[in-house]
Amino acid sequence: MDTIAASLRGRLYRNHVYGRLAIRRIFEPWIEGNLGGPWQSGIIQSPKGSGNYAFLVTLDGGRYEDVLYEDGYLRWKSQDQQRLDMPSIQRFIAHDPEQSNIHLFIRSAGQGEYVYLGLLEYVEHDLEKQNPCEFVWRVTRWELSGSDLTRMGLAFSPPLMPVTMQSSLPIAPVKLLEVAPPRRLAKPRGEGVARSPHKQTSEEADWALRDERNRSLGTRGEKLVLQHEIAKLVDAGRQDLAEQVEHVALVDSRAGYDIRSFEIDGRELRIEVKTTAGPKSAAFFISANEVRASAKFPEEFRIYRVFQIRGKEDQAGFYVLKGDVTEVLDLVPSSYRALPLAVDQAD
Repeated sequence: MDTIAASLRGRLYRNHVYGRLAIRRIFEPWIEGNLGGPWQSGIIQSPKGSGNYAFLVTLDGGRYEDVLYEDGYLRWKSQDQQRLDMPSIQRFIAHDPEQSNIHLFIRSAGQGEYVYLGLLEYVEHDLEKQNPCEFVWRVTRWELSGSDLTRMGLAFSPPLMPVTMQSSLPIAPVKLLEVAPPRRLAKPRGEGVARSPHKQTSEEADWALRDERNRSLGTRGEKLVLQHEIAKLVDAGRQDLAEQVEHVALVDSRAGYDIRSFEIDGRELRIEVKTTAGPKSAAFFISANEVRASAKFPEEFRIYRVFQIRGKEDQAGFYVLKGDVTEVLDLVPSSYRALPLAVDQAD
């Protein structure tokens, strides 16, 4: 476990150690002095009203009996006075990782500092329990093993959902080779109008769905691009920029991109990585949040499409798409966020 004083740089790093004061310095650097108010509790909304939270959890077997599982799940209890109908609990139940972040800092009994494990996403809650309420959360992009948790001094239980665990196979170093993007399709008639989802081929859907379900593949692609960007800058003599490259997705699910990097001349890049074991032509999913980010930062936004990444091969290809994705992609609706329409009370 890396115990460097990451807080001095004002950034969060997964699996690093932080004290409460250091955590507050990152989330609210404008506040000075001793800890007080919400920073003495285990649930801190910061900034207030933002919908972003830091959970400070102690695995001590005390009255809350929070449990960390080897496969990255957390059974967590709210504060005693909280009920299921309270707005704060309803916000947790309706948590949308694209809109807000919940950060997990955790320690075992007797430890003074917390290990930052990353971002949480809601799994379920117990409908029968309140005062306190009981939730199951999942740490996103989980890669730790039981041995890792033991080295960190964190108490844990056997996997909560062992069927979801994937064994960590040794992976040979992979070199990324940049190629030209696929030949562009003719732009569908009508600006800003996505073509019908019924026109998607079964072959396209198969690769996209397969890749979407393989979380470890996506994480591997992001790591390869991260290494590629750092090496690019170091080779160009820009060690200063290489040290600022960030894996943003590990600590901010709202960003709409995975990696913050730079051009050689110092211009900022916001890179969304899409990875497939399939061919260069394979379709991929893109979220509404990622589309919005590309429109907000058209000069900086890039999609790095990594393809033909397989366990036993030592190289994979990638191509780059620049700018607002509505201008460079044929976007096909494949899923929708659904909410009930308002119903006339007289009906």
